[in-house]
Amino acid sequence: MIERFWKGLKTAAVLMWFNGLLNIRRSPFSVINFALTPVSILFFIYLFGGPRATTYGIVGGLVSVLVSTSIIIETDAAFIRIMLKVQDMFVASPASSLSYVGGLALSEFLNGIVGISVFFGLLLYYNVVGALDIALVVYAVALTWASITALGFLISTFARDPRDLWVYSPVLTVMLSFVPPVYYPLQFIPMWIRPLVYAAPTTYSAELIRDAVGLSHSNIAAYALGLLAYSLFLIVLAGKRTKWRER
Repeated sequence: MIERFWKGLKTAAVLMWFNGLLNIRRSPFSVINFALTPVSILFFIYLFGGPRATTYGIVGGLVSVLVSTSIIIETDAAFIRIMLKVQDMFVASPASSLSYVGGLALSEFLNGIVGISVFFGLLLYYNVVGALDIALVVYAVALTWASITALGFLISTFARDPRDLWVYSPVLTVMLSFVPPVYYPLQFIPMWIRPLVYAAPTTYSAELIRDAVGLSHSNIAAYALGLLAYSLFLIVLAGKRTKWRER
């Protein structure tokens, strides 16, 4: 059991180096790429909306950076599997599918660490939050990363050519970051259409973060459980689609 655990950690570390650290070393400015659009949006929100609206922009920026850095796994996973044939090497090794997908997911998180850190820091700077509030934000961040990464990897399993997926990342980023109530309050959504926005996991994470900083006073337990259920559903679905051993 312990030996399997260490092998899993080694697999994840190799993929973090291969798909994360090497990319950053080769192109250091790529780490700010995912934060450029959210920072631009935040600037205009601050300019025209004032301090209270700025906090909404910070929450939205944090969630949208998480989405854009996580959903990109769809193209990376497909490219590694189809073009580089790296996945075949891991399949032939004692590595598990969990450690493989986990390593890819962590490598994408590394690419967005600058933007995530900036918005997390701004969130703490602009708001008075306690330890439990910070824990709630971390919970929302972790499950948003897990759910969107699982969704991206699930989509990658259907690809036969990486070019088929190039169009999906920008579209999904918009559909998950800007259409749902991420940059704006959930109360702006009419009741008759509100069930539709609950189809996006980012609705739950954004509302949880707004609760943590005092912008909302919704049912924290319901949103926390909703985000957890959504994440587990996508993770299980992605796991079932992963072809790891020949049957």
